[in-house]
Amino acid sequence: MILLFVCACSSKPPNVVFILVDDLGWIDTGVYGSTFYQTPHIDELASQGARFTQFYASSSVCSPTRASIMTGTHPARLHITNWIGGQANGQLLQAEYQHALPIEEVTIGDVFQEAGYRTAYIGKWHLGVGEYLPHQQGFQTVIATNDAGQPGSFFAPYSSESFPASNVPDLSADPDSTYLTDRLTDLAVDYIESDHDSPFLLLLSHYGVHTPLQAKPEDVERFTTTDIPTEYIEEAYDGLTRATQNHAIYAAMVTSIDESVGRILRTLTDAGLDNNTIVVFTSDNGGLSTLSEAREWAPTANLPLRAGKGWLYEGGIRIPLIVKGAGVLPQTRNAPGTTDDLLPTIAQLAGITPPVPIDGIGLFTDSMNDRDLYWHFPHYHGSANRPSGAIRSGRYKLIEWFETNSVELYDLESDLGETTDIHLFEPSVTQDLLQRLHKWRETVNAQMPTPNPDYDPPQPADN
Repeated sequence: MILLFVCACSSKPPNVVFILVDDLGWIDTGVYGSTFYQTPHIDELASQGARFTQFYASSSVCSPTRASIMTGTHPARLHITNWIGGQANGQLLQAEYQHALPIEEVTIGDVFQEAGYRTAYIGKWHLGVGEYLPHQQGFQTVIATNDAGQPGSFFAPYSSESFPASNVPDLSADPDSTYLTDRLTDLAVDYIESDHDSPFLLLLSHYGVHTPLQAKPEDVERFTTTDIPTEYIEEAYDGLTRATQNHAIYAAMVTSIDESVGRILRTLTDAGLDNNTIVVFTSDNGGLSTLSEAREWAPTANLPLRAGKGWLYEGGIRIPLIVKGAGVLPQTRNAPGTTDDLLPTIAQLAGITPPVPIDGIGLFTDSMNDRDLYWHFPHYHGSANRPSGAIRSGRYKLIEWFETNSVELYDLESDLGETTDIHLFEPSVTQDLLQRLHKWRETVNAQMPTPNPDYDPPQPADN
């Protein structure tokens, strides 16, 4: 019998530091296989806790995944299925979706505040504005949370004249050279050091490594190279996928995230809190590697996974997850899980009863291998992806395309890169998974796209 975790043996409830990175791909760190990006602090964190190899975002874009992290509920059930503000139609009209996380939803902030924790949220939110910001969702301290999904700039004053919703508030006194990832880390460090008398939940939600692609010049210089040629792979629907990790600015942005992790860990150690703090590190969707219409500026590569952010192929939804603390022993966890599972997992590690009913389950329970995982993305996306849904059951994963009512089936154990569609060779598996996917959508009352009466299909070129 292998112990998954042991008693933290502390009379004081454990603190929680949740580090959420925007758009960080599954293979964007050294411990997950990158040989170009340099992440010694993240790698060290993984050596001290549980590293999950088959962990998934509940969506291929940010807002739905963030809603699942906040509530433990699947985005399709919440009807938050697109990044908030996303609006694109094609052959189908995209499904209607909620543009804010409803106030009545119980969030991780609510759960921990009710349990006597101080709660803080620093950085990107993208789950609504005004009355729907984290102040009303269980977080007592909220800093640098804007009304958009990216910052106006990564350098002070963190603003954009053409996109004012992206301006980052609360930091107007920062010198012009200040880098946002560093500044958010300063705020997190200050919060950790501010009060040791009561337990806290701190959610540090970085705007990096999302666009705009901006990094400190000295870090960019470290990665500038002409020795690694950039290669691309053609994807469906005129998508183009970057197949090479060699983008110097993106690598420098990853470095800043890694330095942030290192500073957080050092602060916990210096404050004597490291042995009684749960640290969670993850992303909100796969790395941005695939764009439509042969655009070549996508900054990272997810190989051996297929495609990237916006797609329900593995590159769009498989993400890193590291959990340290509360007696979690160093280990590699191969059982599949999703961001729905984070709230109940963290609550259980902290000795708090998670809210019910929710879709997630604790990631250290024995039932992890005995369930199906589902995705629902009834939208178009700039990555070239089309409205689709997916189910993973054991080794098999089925993707359904809503425009054509067609399916693809992959055996992830033998074909992690989803290169060979086997649905014609496995008709019984295909039919079974498709029926399960349809039944699940009925169960959660998933919103579906509808035919577009104004759609004008492209005409074939004259020969």
